[in-house]
Amino acid sequence: MTERTQGEDVRTTELASVHEVAAPEWDALAGDASLYSSHTWLRYGEELRDAIPRHLVAWSGGRRVAALPVHRFTANVPHFYDPAVLFPGAAEPTTDAHPLLLGGTRLGYTSEALVAPGTPEPLAREALRALLGRLRAARDTEGGLAALLYVTDESVEQLLPVLDPGDRLVLMDATAIIPVDANGMDGYRERLSSRRFGAVRKEIRRFEEAGCRAEVRLLSECHEQLGPLSAQVLRRYGHPVTDAGESERFTAQVPLFDDNCRILAAYQGDRMVGFTQFFFWGDVMYGRSHGVDDSMARAASVYFNLTYYQAIRYAAEHGYRRLDMSCDSLDAKVARGGHLKPLWAVVLDAPWSGPALDRVRAEEKERRETFASYDPGIESPVARLVAARA
Repeated sequence: MTERTQGEDVRTTELASVHEVAAPEWDALAGDASLYSSHTWLRYGEELRDAIPRHLVAWSGGRRVAALPVHRFTANVPHFYDPAVLFPGAAEPTTDAHPLLLGGTRLGYTSEALVAPGTPEPLAREALRALLGRLRAARDTEGGLAALLYVTDESVEQLLPVLDPGDRLVLMDATAIIPVDANGMDGYRERLSSRRFGAVRKEIRRFEEAGCRAEVRLLSECHEQLGPLSAQVLRRYGHPVTDAGESERFTAQVPLFDDNCRILAAYQGDRMVGFTQFFFWGDVMYGRSHGVDDSMARAASVYFNLTYYQAIRYAAEHGYRRLDMSCDSLDAKVARGGHLKPLWAVVLDAPWSGPALDRVRAEEKERRETFASYDPGIESPVARLVAARA
């Protein structure tokens, strides 16, 4: 751990691993942040060993008041975290000579700058300024790019007062949130039009008529069965994965997540024909991986039954109040009761100008219009603050 003083009231330290902080202490600092800022999720990211962690922590009065996970990449950046992919023509490829200092999570599509609950706003602001200052200093020393990707509205609102004029905020994506009522499917029905719920009933009926049943499993009970089903879905979308590789991924999760993960699985007889994986954190169920047997998935509406209808039932029965459905297929998620929350890129001292910046902004405008066509609520109060800053 390295230490640096930032002003009279705040000092910063740098952790070589999140293991340097006990899980309860880190999670207390994270407060009501998402699963993807939790100690366990950050441990999971570190175990992938494709980046060097250097998590930054701000202290005041002998206690941790803020933190920013950081991962240093020099190659093999995960596809949807790669600035060269996200901002084509504007961002250089990540190399040894041009590293990426990625603030926030490095998988999960939700990043946050963490502020301890109860921290007074002036101190929180100074702590965040210190953390960004340390990240900028590392970037200046090493070259490359420093960015926070998939940042929530809540974190953007906290970061706005401490950003420099050259920092760029770009709407990158959105996550879909489905509220869950205590009365489960009855409450869900009230959120949908009669026409939409009629379609839901047909999908439920297809599932039942195909001889499918839903069961809830621990990850440790069924992880060997998940890889081939997940691989079918990923290959359909062009990802070069193998059944064995996907099976290894789920097996690696068992020691970390068996307590706060459940598999909602579909069976025909003794054969698993589909699954959706959910993680639990606070009062939220986070939908992650899914897999289906392509030979019968569409006819039985396996994905929709597991990911929406069975998940809503399970959430209501166990006291969860939201489903976080992440990115992709946002139109289908909104049609099934979801509302969209923006996810932002914060690029520190972005080296963009002229045509490169114009291209970034044009692509952002297209995304914004597409999202707004699904859910006008994407134009959140924070989105309006960002627009006023631009």
